[in-house]
Amino acid sequence: MIASPHLTSSVLERFDPRVLAALEGLELKARYVMEGFLAGLHASPFHGFSVEFSDYRDYQPGDDLRHLDWRLFARTDRLHVKRYLQETNVRFYLVCDTSASMAYRGTRAWGTKLEVARILAAALAWFLLRQHDAAGLVAWSGSRAAPHYVRPSQQPAQLGLVLGQLEALRPAGGPCLARLLDQTARLVHRRSVILFFSDLLEPAEDVALGFKQLRFYGHECLIFQVLDRDELEFPFGEAQVFEDLESGLRRAVTPAVAREGYLARFGQFMAHHQELFRSLEMPASVVRTDENPWEALAMFLAQRKRRP
Repeated sequence: MIASPHLTSSVLERFDPRVLAALEGLELKARYVMEGFLAGLHASPFHGFSVEFSDYRDYQPGDDLRHLDWRLFARTDRLHVKRYLQETNVRFYLVCDTSASMAYRGTRAWGTKLEVARILAAALAWFLLRQHDAAGLVAWSGSRAAPHYVRPSQQPAQLGLVLGQLEALRPAGGPCLARLLDQTARLVHRRSVILFFSDLLEPAEDVALGFKQLRFYGHECLIFQVLDRDELEFPFGEAQVFEDLESGLRRAVTPAVAREGYLARFGQFMAHHQELFRSLEMPASVVRTDENPWEALAMFLAQRKRRP
């Protein structure tokens, strides 16, 4: 059993977007994010996590002494090692939104929304495969006729397949969440855990049916809503022209006049999504592109700890 995810200030200070940007390749970035996070836990989740006792085998030189059963040794005068059975019946799907709005990057962000989602998804894939879980991927945007799809597997080459597909994702097209959720429901046949990465910039009523469908099929969903500081705080000062990345609509806006109304409407927009996820018992976390991703990773590990 792992300790409750608790992050120390020293680990939070270690997160440096400049270091992340300097790393070459998604695998290195994923490892940097995940290992940096794990260093902040009181206990590593790699010990006694998602395992149950299976049987014994004879001790062999080099075996970890922590797994010796000393009580059995006292009765039999022979050294035996406990063997554990990994929980291999759980499949994980990384489901990524690649609509054009995911291309946005504010001045204080360490990456576009898609880049942040991609690195977070890669970090979780790296973690899951290290834990001997099966991980796969589903992604789709309006610019493609078919979804990106990687079937869940625990094979050694799986990380390379998942990272390759994540690297290939490009933001394009208009609203696609309803279609993405429908494609996911069609592709995911067995009960699975779905890790959903999106900015969710579509009305809750437009995507409610898709999430309800996934819940009806027995899937467990964890939501990672990736948003930029500009969307959350509307910090603009001077009048300027804003463009919708998905529709191309342009509008001149005076931020001082529009800020109060925008924040009120955006707050209502977020509240509708939060209510939807509460009603479906789907944990949701907001991932800001100007902050470190530790909170989202902590939510994931906390949910994993609660699994029976």
